[in-house]
Amino acid sequence: MRRNILALVVCAIGFLANLAGFNEAHAQGLECPNPGDLGTSPLEADVEQLVPKGYTLEQPSDLQSAIWLLREHGMSIDDTINHLVAYYCPAVSADAGLSHAQMVERVQQFAKNSRLQVFATNNVEDIIYNVPLDPTVAQLAADAAKKKGLTVEQWIKTTVENAVQ
Repeated sequence: MRRNILALVVCAIGFLANLAGFNEAHAQGLECPNPGDLGTSPLEADVEQLVPKGYTLEQPSDLQSAIWLLREHGMSIDDTINHLVAYYCPAVSADAGLSHAQMVERVQQFAKNSRLQVFATNNVEDIIYNVPLDPTVAQLAADAAKKKGLTVEQWIKTTVENAVQ
């Protein structure tokens, strides 16, 4: 299950492009799934009317609210992440100020953050910080993680844990 979600994060747009039954929303080639085509129960469909959509999902409180509503009403982890991406993607696709590459990057980043937040709701003991890094620092962190055979996230976690002990 986690491997499927990780594939979504790494290849969010590729995943979306392969979903059957799209409502195609094109802006410079970006396609977004229609939430109605993702296989939702009638109860989940009713709840979807209450879920924030678009760029508002970038706000941590709105994202947490959406996750809580979907999970509380029986949506699986995988379906929750897929629906969140489907709610977010059309706003990015309609943003004329973004290039196609920027759109893809933004949706992939949102998918990754959504995955982290959805999984975090299952383990209330963990706290996830979303900290912006200067691109140079981010690259140095990625290089250091690679040298140790870790993901950037694992390297940051290990580094912080070692620093506070």
